Amino acid sequence: MTRTASTHTKRVVALFNASDDTVQMVQRMLDASGFSCLVGCHFADLKKGRVDFARYLETHEPEVVIFDITPPYLENWRFFKTLRDGKAMEGRGLVLTTTNRKRLDETVGMDSEAFEIVGKPYDLQEIKNAIDAARKRAREVKGG
Repeated sequence: MTRTASTHTKRVVALFNASDDTVQMVQRMLDASGFSCLVGCHFADLKKGRVDFARYLETHEPEVVIFDITPPYLENWRFFKTLRDGKAMEGRGLVLTTTNRKRLDETVGMDSEAFEIVGKPYDLQEIKNAIDAARKRAREVKGG
């Protein structure tokens, strides 16, 4: 599928979250910041195969994908890594959120340091900054 100029101007962000309580706040913040926010599904739906992750990304072409990592951290981290390392994520920005970064880091080790983990998903400015940085990195990868 070829990306058009209008696709680039949409600034699409896909959100794969575990908790409904933060989804609306994040969606409003993204909409107010000029992003089109797609709520992909719950992380559990990806794990159970209810949503085909690669097909979803191909259809909607988000620039950035936001994942929320929740307990059980080790199990969810391992599954997340299979998505992160898949071909469908090539050239896309990535932002991780979690409600307990310290616990996640204790569980998964330094591997998590390679990605932005926002400690408080309700801190909307941190999430927006992480999205902007992820978009910039994705553009650099594509361009160079």
